Amino acid sequence: MNCAKQCVISLLVTFVLMVVRAPADSIDDVLKRTGINRGIVALIGVPNDSADHAVDIANNSELTLYIQTADKNLANRIREQAAEAKLLGNRIFVAHALFNTVHLADNVADCILVAPSAEGKTLDNELLRVVRPRAMVFVGDRELVKPVPHGIDEWTHPYHGPDNNPQSNDQLVRGSFRTQFLGFPKFSPMPEQTVIAGGRIYKAMGHIAHKANQNEILNTLLCINAYNGTILWQRPLSPGFMMHRNTMIATGDALYMGDHESCKIIDAETGEVRDQITVPQELTDGPVWKWMAMRNRQLIGLVGNPEIQVDTQRSAQRGLGHWPWGMWKGHDYKDPRTAFGFGRTVVAIDPNSKSVLWHYRDEEFLDARAVCMNSDQIFCYCPQKFLACINAKDGTLIWKNSDKELLDAIAPNGRAQHYITGYSTTCYMKCTDDHVFFAGPQREKLVAASTADGKLAWTHPEGNLQLVLRDDAIWAAGPQKSNNGVRLDYATGKVLDEFPARRACTRATGCADSIFFRASGGTVRVLTESNTAQHIDPMRPPCQDGVIISNGHLYWGPWMCGCQLSLYGNIALAPSVNPHNETEDVYHDALTVGKNIEAVESLGARSGDWTSYLGNNARSGVIAGEIPADVKLAWKTQIPSGELPTAPIAAGGMSFVADRAGAVRAFDENGELVWKQYTAGPVYYPPAVADDRVYVGSADGRVYAYEATTGRFLWSFRVAPRERMIPIYGKLISSWPVSGGVVVENRTVYAAAGISHYDGTYVVALDAITGKIKAQNMTSGQLSAEVDNGISLQGNLSIADGQLQFLAGGVYELASYDLNTLECLNTSKVQVNSQFRTAFYPFYPAYGKYLSIDHTYDDGTSLIHHASYEGSKFTNLALHEPLPPGTTRPREEAARWILRRGGTPPKVLWQDQAARRFTSFILSDEHLLATGHPDANPDESFLVAVNIKDGSDAWIRPISANAVKGGAAIDHAGRLYISLENGELLCFVPTEG
Repeated sequence: MNCAKQCVISLLVTFVLMVVRAPADSIDDVLKRTGINRGIVALIGVPNDSADHAVDIANNSELTLYIQTADKNLANRIREQAAEAKLLGNRIFVAHALFNTVHLADNVADCILVAPSAEGKTLDNELLRVVRPRAMVFVGDRELVKPVPHGIDEWTHPYHGPDNNPQSNDQLVRGSFRTQFLGFPKFSPMPEQTVIAGGRIYKAMGHIAHKANQNEILNTLLCINAYNGTILWQRPLSPGFMMHRNTMIATGDALYMGDHESCKIIDAETGEVRDQITVPQELTDGPVWKWMAMRNRQLIGLVGNPEIQVDTQRSAQRGLGHWPWGMWKGHDYKDPRTAFGFGRTVVAIDPNSKSVLWHYRDEEFLDARAVCMNSDQIFCYCPQKFLACINAKDGTLIWKNSDKELLDAIAPNGRAQHYITGYSTTCYMKCTDDHVFFAGPQREKLVAASTADGKLAWTHPEGNLQLVLRDDAIWAAGPQKSNNGVRLDYATGKVLDEFPARRACTRATGCADSIFFRASGGTVRVLTESNTAQHIDPMRPPCQDGVIISNGHLYWGPWMCGCQLSLYGNIALAPSVNPHNETEDVYHDALTVGKNIEAVESLGARSGDWTSYLGNNARSGVIAGEIPADVKLAWKTQIPSGELPTAPIAAGGMSFVADRAGAVRAFDENGELVWKQYTAGPVYYPPAVADDRVYVGSADGRVYAYEATTGRFLWSFRVAPRERMIPIYGKLISSWPVSGGVVVENRTVYAAAGISHYDGTYVVALDAITGKIKAQNMTSGQLSAEVDNGISLQGNLSIADGQLQFLAGGVYELASYDLNTLECLNTSKVQVNSQFRTAFYPFYPAYGKYLSIDHTYDDGTSLIHHASYEGSKFTNLALHEPLPPGTTRPREEAARWILRRGGTPPKVLWQDQAARRFTSFILSDEHLLATGHPDANPDESFLVAVNIKDGSDAWIRPISANAVKGGAAIDHAGRLYISLENGELLCFVPTEG
């Protein structure tokens, strides 16, 4: 058993147990004792079977509640009350399950309260598995406290430590990984800086927004729970200060943050400034903190003169990411007297008494990008003048080296601030006990000098390297357009080995067994023992931070660009203690069956009903009948949960819609609620109707089957390999959600579960009547073992070309499976780069909601409308004439991140001049029925029927909000059902005559 597994298993079975008197008479009193204001609290069992207590707690706090009860009726009563209060699915999550296991992933909960009805039914080890370190579990009169595990490390300085070496000493972060959380913020302005300690992530967000989604957190400091992603507090940062520098230090109880006024000591729990440290005026040229370090109970800083004040830049640009590179204000470093981070005073301060312990002042300006310290020495560089060494204990100058050989090797600062070279603000000096290293975007070559006297030791011809200093060697991630990175010998600089080159600007970081850096699409993970590269394709290392290793986790912060990615946000991965064994029968207990499941009432579905998302299993939206010549509103109803509903489906005179609170509802032809059922997670795509049954896939990891006419439960099947819920953008869902919906064909229900390839992707074919498994594929998450990459579930399920398909993430555009065997039909790719992008609607509904239209009629004409994957680029709706004989139409990228380009475009017969964008459509031979809005007026929502012949509007009706993605349906009688983002379900009927 390797060290990582020993550490993690030890964590799961070791705890501090204190026997105390009964802690309180009520849940409210217990929660007050914990001091938790925001976070995830698990209630295992419900005191006195009270359905309203959880709602009261949520209404009077900012807590997220996970409730697990063995009583199905009680679970539904809690769901009903929580839905009525608009708390279900966002602040309250309810699971109906026995108490022997808790359906949360490891280290997720901030507190657990075990009700008397559940006492003795859940082992302490299981409860302690679920809570994060330092969290408390209350079981009757006992109080359990989970300790911080041995072997973790913290990322206390922006580059891990004062030596500027981004190499973590965390012993738990190794092996395989799983998703711990996906959290907010989803996007970041420029620049970004992160430190971590005490189970808290501190993120400082900068002053430049290049997309509108970054405006909200400009100049903002966030404190985030490092185990579940909850934003604990946030506060504004002083505008005008360029914060991409080493002036953030995290400790167990505070964040030290230097700016142009002082070093602020910010309380870790509250976010309030509890003290400030300033340097006496007689010692320095000004109050601006340029660089900081904490070592041996000393706060050491480079402090100096006022700098260029940067301007806060807001953006009106839509879309996910991308930005224009440029020499933004102050980034040219023209004059050290005003440039970012130049100062002349190094000072050591006692952070408790705030007294100055020593100071060193130089006549020349020192560049804070080239200040670092080892165990007892501080190294400072004045560009093209000298390298100096200061005693960290008393501030005395040990040596100052201005040898021409050294300075010529280091050379003048090069021009950075370019997507290939990187950021001009990046630190370019690191140290060990024996060497000082110069490398980075400003450097022409890598330079090593001795810490004993500053003498030049050796050089390497490439300087734009991202260094990770490990015990075995220097790992230097090579720049874009180079062939490789190199592993170098400390003493000589000799090349020991090579590994794949990084992409562009982002820095490299290291953990116990790996080096991480940016790929051309995603993240490269180089396993240092074997020097082999793996690919994590859904997300890329953030521009300034890279992958951060702390608390036994890997962290990807939000970033600014779009790139070839499928996940965005604040993301954590945890070591996978029990990675899936291919021989394990994960489905031995997956099926739950109701009574009399084979005898169901007839729904009376007819040809022409809309029984599946976008009308059919191919998701084409095409109907054989016609769009009504005119319509009127027959009824509307409000889905009460407050959560985003799915698109509707319609059959047998009924309509069916689900929502992100987990509810599934059926309405009659008059809009009256016929039945309602709850799943334990959000439902992102609409149900499917077949064989008088309704099938739905839920983010709780299950597929459900109900009798269509009554809602009677028939069966559910857990597609996820086990019951584990994690925080995903403010919701608790399965680690393997059935987020792409279901598709039903030939009495077989197809479903897929998963988030990313590294979690595993699970695909099943189930008997539509009994729910029994017919086929399964548990291995497509790893199509290439060499690079540990495979299929990610990133799109809605469909059946096309006789195959089960869905968008598959960055490397594999479409995942394809044999309908009978579920063999994955994709050819394995051994590569550490990505080509494709997705903005998966379940996770990014603001971006992935627009639909493209690409339909060719029998006469060869094509109706075309392209919407980019992030909803930022469009082509106007147009009818194109047939292509000349023998001409092949250009193939469209499935997620539409590249709009059609190249070749001779066909002649346009007509084009919509209103620049309208569409969220749903239904196509007949004569008309296009669509919902959408004008590009410039997203609040002017409409339902429209467009004449295919000439592009004119046959009729148009205003609607109160945008329709959800694919949110229009039509039945055999011509009734139109429209599901809106505001929760309304509308029914339009054909007008007479």
